[in-house]
Amino acid sequence: MGGAHATRYGASHAGSWGAGGRVARDGSGSREVRGTRADRGREVRHRDGRGREARQPRKMLRPKDASLELRREEYGQTGLATRSQTSRRRQESRLRKIRDLGSTRPPFPFKPLIALVAVLLVASVGVLAGTSVKRTLQQPVQTQEAGSKIKMKGGRSTAIDDSKKIFTTTYDWDNATVKSGRISYKAGGKVVSRTGVDVSEHNGKIDWSKVAADGIDFAYIRIGYRGSVEGNITHDKRFEQNFDGARKNGLDVGVYFFSQAITPEEARDEARYVVKQLDGYATAYPVVFDMEPSLSGDDRISSLTNDQMTAIAKAFCKELQKNGYYACVYGSRADLAHYDLAALSRYGFWYAEYAKAPTMALRYGIWQYTDSGKVDGIDGNVDLDIDLTTALEKVQKAEKSKAQ
Repeated sequence: MGGAHATRYGASHAGSWGAGGRVARDGSGSREVRGTRADRGREVRHRDGRGREARQPRKMLRPKDASLELRREEYGQTGLATRSQTSRRRQESRLRKIRDLGSTRPPFPFKPLIALVAVLLVASVGVLAGTSVKRTLQQPVQTQEAGSKIKMKGGRSTAIDDSKKIFTTTYDWDNATVKSGRISYKAGGKVVSRTGVDVSEHNGKIDWSKVAADGIDFAYIRIGYRGSVEGNITHDKRFEQNFDGARKNGLDVGVYFFSQAITPEEARDEARYVVKQLDGYATAYPVVFDMEPSLSGDDRISSLTNDQMTAIAKAFCKELQKNGYYACVYGSRADLAHYDLAALSRYGFWYAEYAKAPTMALRYGIWQYTDSGKVDGIDGNVDLDIDLTTALEKVQKAEKSKAQ
């Protein structure tokens, strides 16, 4: 502001200023002091004709409308060309600030909004995860009877759909025929059964090409056993030879394990052993749990209660099921009497009774009807079996349709 005042004042009172802008003298002998803000409003001394000084207030040099002109100048409303360069810069700076203030909007709350969205996303994920866990916990364990989504490695199941009908026979043995010591079963005038053998290392070396040519459709092969004294798991010495020989000659195969487990954990160990030996091979028939208490009581399992034996059999079968294999429980009438059969119906049974027709009213998928069969390629006697799973499926489907 000081520069603008000085320019304006200097233009209006040029005669009162000296060359230096401080002191000027005229013929009347008056003197003025200029150049600082402190001088404004000071009195000016004049001498009269008698040599005395008369004091009177000094008049301001700013014109009456100076303040108005200055405000106009500051806001660009005047066209005065006498403004200094400093004044113009100040004016431009103020105008920019005024324009900026006029166009400034409240900043958009990006950070709070992002934080809110993040919180909502985390909450949503937590809700979804909690729902997923809840649904998982509420879902039944995927077992053979619950429609497991596990890709099963076995092609057939002996499971009984309705445990209440476990002792309702599904077969009319008037439809069975016996030829050369082998039993077949018909339904609707057609043979729906298949003939098989079950073997172990005790059967010696087997010529599987001759077995296949003799009308044998499937073979159950022992994969291993647990000792009845020390309880060690032992591999069947001829398992690989029998397993590969039967498959290469077109027979469908299944495997069984002879158990002497006295705890569920031992049974699971046996099942894991079977899975390891199969090494992912998909068997055509269920893996069978075979536990036969000795009549003499000199084995590991004869002293077990029915509940204990049921828990052991179930542990074995569930472990197989978990690994994608159907499971089945083998036994004669005396063997099966040690179990709660309803608790094992979800797996089904391979029943052993040496007769022309079974006398036990039990729903089973396989029947071992003799231990003295004759088959080409096998020396001596051999166990013969009949696969009735197709007939079992037909009966159970008919029952479901009728119930609906």
